[in-house]
Amino acid sequence: MNIRKLFTLIFILTFFQLNIMSQTMNDFANTLPGKINDWEIIESDRFFDNKTLYDYIDGSAEMFLSFGFSKVFNRIYSRDNQPNIIIDIFYMNSSYDAFGVFTHSVGKFEHEFGQQSQRSEGAIIFWKSNYYVSILCHPETDESKEAILKLAGLIDKSINETGSLPGVLNYLPKENLLSESIRYFRHYNWLNSHTFISNDNILNIDQNTHGLLARYNDSYDSVIFLLIMYPDSSLAESALQKFIRSYETELVPYQLKQKSNMWIGVERNQNFILGVFSSSSKEFAEDIIDRARAIINK
Repeated sequence: MNIRKLFTLIFILTFFQLNIMSQTMNDFANTLPGKINDWEIIESDRFFDNKTLYDYIDGSAEMFLSFGFSKVFNRIYSRDNQPNIIIDIFYMNSSYDAFGVFTHSVGKFEHEFGQQSQRSEGAIIFWKSNYYVSILCHPETDESKEAILKLAGLIDKSINETGSLPGVLNYLPKENLLSESIRYFRHYNWLNSHTFISNDNILNIDQNTHGLLARYNDSYDSVIFLLIMYPDSSLAESALQKFIRSYETELVPYQLKQKSNMWIGVERNQNFILGVFSSSSKEFAEDIIDRARAIINK
């Protein structure tokens, strides 16, 4: 295939994908009811893309953009003497990105809506396929709770596809894992999700890497575990050397070191970086690393 045909094919596929996405987002405007439990639409539906998202949610825009955001559908319902219901449906570039945004938005994983969800007072959020859905209504009333549950069910039902989870999740040791603490990322901004590591990209994280942070607890000890999957082992080794130069020059791979009365350690195993931070116990940290090694080398 010559280069002109290749670029033509890429253009056609990209246009086709964007056209499907645009049609799907417009479908929400058509399939969601104009009125639900006496709440009615109070203004025209709005759409925001990666150029206008800051105009809508300045404080949270960075998270969606860093995960690969394309478009958001926004609708507001109103009812006399009741709080407004605000619906935001984000179309992410992949199901991985939808899952990633969800992990940074929740404190628990439930399965009431979509592939994973969380329901709290005045709010329902969930992800499914490439979509991240937020339904807010504060303060919650008995009437608004019933309405947002109905809306969540309608949106869930209207998304026919399901998406894949990032494969890197398969390498997390399960024992002692606090599942609600899992944070998936492909941008270095989220390295500090559980504890401060660095404000810089000292692990060469980009859209081709798949990173996880998670907490592990037992009766007495705790540890923050870092796992990053790289496309190949040479990239992982380069990231390891950069981390040691930037974070802790005396840190020796495959050995734990005590820093500020807590244990830290990092190593490369094949195309993975494994790290432990803020560990209260050397033995517990070593156990997590050992179990992760066993999964990777299986």
